[in-house]
Parts: sequence; structure tokens; C-alpha cells
Amino acid sequence: MFKKFLVDFLLFLTFGLLTYIYAHIKMGTEIDKVFITLSTFLFSIFVGFFISKQSSRYTEIRKCIADYDGLMSSFYRAMQHFSKQAQASAGTIIASHYQNILNHGWDYPFTNKTTTLTDLHILSEEVVQTYGTDGIKNAVINRHMIGLQELQKLRKNLVSLREERIPTFQWSLILLIATILTVTISTVTSVDLLFLSSIKAAFVCCIVVAVVLLYKLDTLELFSGNIGEHSAQDVLNIIQGTK
Repeated sequence: MFKKFLVDFLLFLTFGLLTYIYAHIKMGTEIDKVFITLSTFLFSIFVGFFISKQSSRYTEIRKCIADYDGLMSSFYRAMQHFSKQAQASAGTIIASHYQNILNHGWDYPFTNKTTTLTDLHILSEEVVQTYGTDGIKNAVINRHMIGLQELQKLRKNLVSLREERIPTFQWSLILLIATILTVTISTVTSVDLLFLSSIKAAFVCCIVVAVVLLYKLDTLELFSGNIGEHSAQDVLNIIQGTK
């Protein structure tokens, strides 16, 4: 009788212990799912928003550069109404500006002291004093003054857009959420499960790639070499007479 009671008690204790362990394992799994869901949601919201914002910033920079280069080439072409010498002088000033861009990057004129716009103003004044403003020359010089004003505005816009970076506090939140998501995914049990381990690795890689992509967009390194260089070369080709 005592042996039967002891066996029943041991069975009860064993099943109770197993039930307790199973409940805690299940609860831990549910907690993992909650953390993964919350961190994934926050990560996608933050990273998606900033990637969209920085992509729009890159598009705006490209547009400003295209407008800037268009005004520069227009200035050069219109100088032919004064004289070939005046056009050559404008070409020298503009070519020096774009050669610096090809050598040092699209933002060189906005991070270093340059006198391109000042030199073009001085040149405009000199050609007016030398050749006058009769006929079409009056319309050309008026367009030059308006164009130089627009160039100054575009320069200020480009300087502002270049500095429009993600603040440190937002970067801290993104990195914190990315870390929580990575750690949570890593805690998912995948021992001896090659397929599940591969999925975990792929998820972690996607998180890292998303953060790196955002960083390169933020620093404008993602398209470095493409921003402004083709347009700058096109203006140089116009000045050199190949276009």
C-alpha cells in the first residue's frame, strides 16, 4: 500500500514538474515572440521613415545640382554674345569650379572657400564696361544677374541639404532597437536545425544591411561618385567644345 502511494506520489511530482517546466518554456517563447514583434515593428518604422527621408534628400540634392549646372552652362553659352574672349574667360572660371568637383567630390565647393560666383560677377561687370549693353547684350546681362542670384540660392540649399543629417539621439534609438531585435532573434532555439539557423542568420544580416544602408544614405556615401560628377563632366565637355 505504501509502495503504491509512493509510486503515485512520484508520478504526480514528475508530471507536475514537467508541467511547470513546460509552462515556463512556453511563457518564455511567448515573451520572445512579443519582443521580436515589438522590436521588428519599431525597427521597421524608424528605419523605413529615415531611409525614405534620406532618399528624398538625395533626390533633392540631385535636382539642385542639375539646376546649378544648367545655369552654369547657360552662363557660359550666353557669353558668346559679348565676344569669344569673354566666353573663354567665363569658361576658365567655370572649368576650374568643375575640375575641383571631379577631383574632390560634388560637395567640394560647399565645404571649401571658392570664388566662382564672385569671379562671374566681376566678369559680368567687366564685359558690360568693355562691350556695352546694346541689343541682345542687355537681355543677356539681365539673365546673368538673375542666374547668379539663383546660383547663390541653390548653393545655400545644397549646403543646407548636405548638413541635414540624422541627429545623434535618433541614431541611438535605431541602434538600440536593432541590437534588441538582433539579440532576441539570436535567442530563438535552433540547435541542430540548419534551416532555422539559416533563417536567423539571414534576418540578422538584413538588420545589419538596413542600418548600413541608412548610414550610407545619411552620409551621402551610397551614391558617392555619381552625385554631380556626370553633370560636372557634361559642363566641362561643353566648355571644351566636345558637346
